[in-house]
Amino acid sequence: MGGTVSFEHISMFIRGYRQANGESLQALADRSGVSRSMIAQIESGQTSPTIVVLAKLAEAMNIRLGDLVEPPKGSQQVQVVEPSEENIVSKRDSPFVCHQLIAKAPRTPGDFYRFYFRDHGKTAFSANVAGSQKTLWLETGELTIYLANEAITLKESQMVMFNASAPHRFENRAGALATGVFFVTYRD
Repeated sequence: MGGTVSFEHISMFIRGYRQANGESLQALADRSGVSRSMIAQIESGQTSPTIVVLAKLAEAMNIRLGDLVEPPKGSQQVQVVEPSEENIVSKRDSPFVCHQLIAKAPRTPGDFYRFYFRDHGKTAFSANVAGSQKTLWLETGELTIYLANEAITLKESQMVMFNASAPHRFENRAGALATGVFFVTYRD
């Protein structure tokens, strides 16, 4: 742990953890061995906890002590990404529009895409690398996925996972125009 410990970060972290898990002060106190009043004082910024108290709380929350005491560096912990002209990866004249929102990187396990059909039609994908898997969730419309010699029809709010190393295509021939997202993961 380097630098100065931010007690404001610790206060917000503990309170946020409890709220996200629907946990009371008493429940965290019971699991950690730290008194309810001490946790309340830490959360309200009325006291600066000792390293022993922080270690007990981190263990009870099943996190590393460093994650509790070190605030995130800059804005690298949160990144907002949205579809734009710059991240379209589909052909410009295609009825299928696909935005690559996240590309595989050292800290990202795969690629994440948002897609929609602007007109009824189809698109084809070349096979992804061996061992890759595609997980697709259909937000609206109906979509037929042709995977090798199999046709899988998805309806709104359904999800499918398949081997992306096989050639495949999507078709949206009738009804509401299909929109959704898919994630491609790669075996390292």
